[in-house]
Amino acid sequence: MTAGFGVITKPPANSSSGNNASNRSLTVPAPIRAQSRGRQGAVCHNSTTSRGKRLIMTRIALLLLALHAIASGKDLRIGVFGLFHPSELILRAAPGGALRVDVAGAVWRLEGSRTVRFRIGRSGVLYTAGSRAGGAAVVRASGERGKTEFFLGVPGKIERRFVASLEVRVRAGELVPVVITDLETAVASAVAAESLPGAPAEALRAQAIATRSFYLGSPARHRDFEFCDTTHCQFLRAPPAASGAAALAAAGTRGVVLFHAGAVLAALFSASCGGRTRTLAEAGMAAEGYPYYAIECQPCRDSAPDWKSSLPAEYAARLENRSEAQRIELGRVLGWDVIPGYNYQVSREGDRIVVHGRGKGHGIGLCQRGASVMAASGGTYKEILNYYYPNTALGFRE
Repeated sequence: MTAGFGVITKPPANSSSGNNASNRSLTVPAPIRAQSRGRQGAVCHNSTTSRGKRLIMTRIALLLLALHAIASGKDLRIGVFGLFHPSELILRAAPGGALRVDVAGAVWRLEGSRTVRFRIGRSGVLYTAGSRAGGAAVVRASGERGKTEFFLGVPGKIERRFVASLEVRVRAGELVPVVITDLETAVASAVAAESLPGAPAEALRAQAIATRSFYLGSPARHRDFEFCDTTHCQFLRAPPAASGAAALAAAGTRGVVLFHAGAVLAALFSASCGGRTRTLAEAGMAAEGYPYYAIECQPCRDSAPDWKSSLPAEYAARLENRSEAQRIELGRVLGWDVIPGYNYQVSREGDRIVVHGRGKGHGIGLCQRGASVMAASGGTYKEILNYYYPNTALGFRE
């Protein structure tokens, strides 16, 4: 890691948070901890150890994680395709596989090239599969021994491969498909979907730990399922190949999470902070528990692309409010790429305003672009996590 990246072990001096709870020592029920914190908030800089030795130690640490982590065994209920508001779904088994479809206790097999088509009925889900037809409040599908590979799609819009079991019900006039998948499959899938293309391995490991921490540290965020497959929770796509970078990052950190004050931290992250992350208070969010900190992020400041938007002058007052809720509201009205981040300046040109900005996302917690630059410069996943999540510790969730 280059000399410019120290391990921050206290809130930076420019942090606007005054929450003293985050300065307490942590009791983490785990066999490992993050790198030790100095007394009185000292900043522990890197030693003069060679990069080669650091890489060896990192690989040893990853091996120990894989050997000693105990899998949580937790299943996640994830709602999918909600953005499409589906009125119709098509389900098929993976080639060479079979599905066990359960309709109100009546069980039958789906295999080969056969499909099941789901539609909305008066009393729930209507289905057709060849000569079979009927309806139920909930339709379930799985492998003979539980989770299995299958394909689910919204006709004419999307089809995605899952390794899970499936539930389909009707809610508010649309079909609600829910996949029940194990935690580590979800982590690998989210890392593949959320990470920047070509992100180095150490950045992906940091992302895997943040992703796992979010899943385990968050309460259920929806009525019929815990999480959705959009950036409201965590973006999700098909599980990556076992030999792929995202899957290796998840497997190499299996069971490892961030702790704060003895509890798993529901870690937030964004694509690019533009040069400085921000606190929950700055984002207009309630600072309960871990407050997050304003971290100077030179790697992102130096590498994030600029963006520019021109808007009617009537939006000037609304842009003074840089809360995340306001940014989302503007995105729904103007389009999500018009004001992609909060790090911007506004100038007047005639009857219009011009917004010049840098960065993308809410800017809270880990900055994915900054993490990638740090990893490319030799930073380890521990150093990345220590930098963006001060006053936390790493441990296993057993």
